[in-house]
Order: sequence, then C-alpha cells, then structure tokens
Amino acid sequence: MVAPDKVQFMERSKNIDSATRALIELFNKSGIKTVQVMRFLGKTWGGVEKIGFSNQDVRNVIRDIRRRVFDFGDADSGKALLRQLQETSFGNIFYRVDLDEENRVRGLFWVNDRSLNAYSNFGDVVSFDSTYRTNMYCMPFIPITGVNHHYQNILFGFALMRDEKETSYKWVLKTCLKVVGNKPPQTIIPDQNIALGNAIPEILPHTKHTLCTWHISSKFPEKLTILYTQYPDFKADFNSCLYKSLSPTELLVSGRFWLRSMDSRNMFG
Repeated sequence: MVAPDKVQFMERSKNIDSATRALIELFNKSGIKTVQVMRFLGKTWGGVEKIGFSNQDVRNVIRDIRRRVFDFGDADSGKALLRQLQETSFGNIFYRVDLDEENRVRGLFWVNDRSLNAYSNFGDVVSFDSTYRTNMYCMPFIPITGVNHHYQNILFGFALMRDEKETSYKWVLKTCLKVVGNKPPQTIIPDQNIALGNAIPEILPHTKHTLCTWHISSKFPEKLTILYTQYPDFKADFNSCLYKSLSPTELLVSGRFWLRSMDSRNMFG
C-alpha cells in the first residue's frame, strides 16, 4: 500500500540493534555527519527505505551516547573545574549540583558575584531561555539574563540540565531563587515550554509570567503568510499595533480600530 521510498516515514517500531548502535557510535567518534551515516547504511542495506529508522532516530542515538559520556567522566571534570574556580576566586563563584538516585549529575547551576550584584540591581525582569542545545551533549543550556539601565543584556546565571522535565525546571528555579537570597523577580519571560510553564507558578507564585514576543512572532510567517501576501500594508499595521502599544488598554483600543479598518476593506469578508 506504500511506495518503497515512503516506507521510512511510516509510524512503526524503530528499534536500532546493538550492532548498528555501535556502528553509529564509531561514525560519531570519527566526525561523520548523520546524513552521511544514513547514506552509508542505505547503500549497505540496499536502499534507505530498508533501514527501518530515520535521521532523527540516529540523532537520538548520538544524543544518548553524548549524555552517557557526560555521566561517565565529563560531569566530574565539570564539577572539578567549578570547585577550582570557586577556590581561586575566593568564593566568588557559586554553584550547585543536582544528583539522581544513582549519584549521576542531573543538573548544574553556577553564577559569579558580579552576576549576583547585577541581579540585586536589575533582577526585576528575568529572561529564562532553554532553547540552546548547541553543546556537544545536546543538553538544554539555560542562560538567565536581564537588561541593565543602559539597555544592555546582562547575565544573572547559567544552568545545564539533562532533560526538560518539570522536576528539572523546578530544581533550577528553586536553586536560582535560593542563590539570590529568595528575592524573586517581578516578571519572568521564558520560552514557550509547557514543563517550564507549569513549574513557574509553583516556585514563583508571585512573579508575573509573560511570553517572549520573539517566540510568538517567529510563528507569524507561518500563520499569516496569506495576509502578508494579499495585503501589503497588513504586516506594518499589525506590527505597529502589537509593538507600539504601551499598555493593555491601548493595545485593545488600537486592535479594535485596526480590525474595523481591515473589515472596511473587506479583508475578512
């Protein structure tokens, strides 16, 4: 019922046997890219459609390998480095480590005294972004940032997590709150992560939770392509309404006015 070149996209069991995992690990150590690995396996097995798994499955295997390497050695090296930095800075580096039941590193949090001083002055609004996974372990890296009185970005702290479970985010938020003297921010701006969104009201019940406009606006081209194409003035008017309103009331008023003007031009039929 399915063409051979489409079989790889079917929902089915995608278990990768131990021999293939070992081969993928060898390729990874040699610096061979995922696309090249799939190409090699396709030639070996007589076609990509006969492999039984996709590029993403190979990436998942590589991710597991890198995280295992982190657990076995690099985590201890990271902790040793943080201890050394704390000693040589005369206690001006603060760090916390979260361990699981098997005494393996589940999370790291670190901050220096300069960042703590910055938080005491400008920590009323905090950006909490966990979208960075460009490290070799494919682990969520969280820079906790803000803005100073010169509109410059400043760093409040860093966290590295094994996964993006709600419990992991709770640990990071609790640790951050403890390090800054239990002084919660007035507003936190995270990415659109469900687990993080659930953790914020529990750990920071009095902090206003807002969404990042960048993550929202990044979806505009996909959702509003038809309007962008058919109505040349739509994008400018929409952005003006969204970004130049200084209060919720002003946004509501300008939005209603904009909708009436669009309706008068029969935009919405």
